Amino acid sequence: MGNALADPGALFEKLTVKLASQVDKAASRAGLKASQELSRKLTEELDDAIRVAMSTADKVGTLVRQAVQAAVDDTLRTAVLDATRVRDQQLAQLALIDRTAWGTDDIEAVRLRVDAEMKRAGLTRLTTPTNLTPFDVVDSQEHSHAASYEVLSPAYVETVTGRVVQRGAVRRLPADDTGESKGRG
Repeated sequence: MGNALADPGALFEKLTVKLASQVDKAASRAGLKASQELSRKLTEELDDAIRVAMSTADKVGTLVRQAVQAAVDDTLRTAVLDATRVRDQQLAQLALIDRTAWGTDDIEAVRLRVDAEMKRAGLTRLTTPTNLTPFDVVDSQEHSHAASYEVLSPAYVETVTGRVVQRGAVRRLPADDTGESKGRG
């Protein structure tokens, strides 16, 4: 009967069939009064069984809701902690860059610090337009047959995935300029 408790409909049907069968037997043996008493007794049993089944279903529903809520809470907690950790890393990197800038008049030292922090963060600066996908062409009509481009501002991509974090800008160089693609910085 353990599986029947999980399905109140099946339990009801099984008990109804049992009730009808016992009522028929009692009616043929003991007459109407005995069958009425048996009917009352079986109806009470059926009511008790339905109460147990409904209570079990309520408990299962409560357990499922609690499990789902715990999973949602855990996911949310993890996301908040991850976001806080990432923000702390970004602030620490900015502090290191700022400390380097304040501690020297040498712009090269600041650039080296920025490069080191970008590498640590997994960020790549693109200063040569070998692939134009991460760049916007600022003068797309001018020099339309140009074979080379000049980087006006670098593009930044995630080192591992290649996802563009910040688009750069390039301009076309005249076709008679035979130099290679140029980049600033």
